[in-house]
Amino acid sequence: MQIFETPSSPEEAVIGLLMQAGRRLRTRHPEDEVDPSSFPLAKRLMCGDAMRVSDLAGQVELDASTVSRQIKQLEYKGILERTPDPGDGRASLVRLTDDGRATMEAAFRRRRARIRAVLDPWSERDRAQLQKLLTRLASDLRVANDLDAQTVDIPSESRDR
Repeated sequence: MQIFETPSSPEEAVIGLLMQAGRRLRTRHPEDEVDPSSFPLAKRLMCGDAMRVSDLAGQVELDASTVSRQIKQLEYKGILERTPDPGDGRASLVRLTDDGRATMEAAFRRRRARIRAVLDPWSERDRAQLQKLLTRLASDLRVANDLDAQTVDIPSESRDR
């Protein structure tokens, strides 16, 4: 039985469907050498030079401890490597290895092919509408999260004064 079979509201239905889609997108396939949860890190590292773990965490909007764990796994598999930060001896930089870049490019090609196979039967209009609505949802969620981060939680005793 699925958790969100009978949602109590349209909002619950959206949450359930997004969670279900996310789980399916993160499903590891036999040919994947890397866990899909590490894809955002690798994608970001493919776009530029070596970077600090803290900077990478900020750019992919994940907690630094989560990123550190993923980096250890990727480093162990030879996907990326650490080098000392020349500007700060206490810090290190991470970058994709040549083999790691090739591995990730192949993984991204397979992921695009899977999505393409799912969306191929859809009309061009439906695909465009899906992209438009998901873009809007992601943007609105980012704004809401930014507003939440700016809100200071005032204890109820202080509000009563």
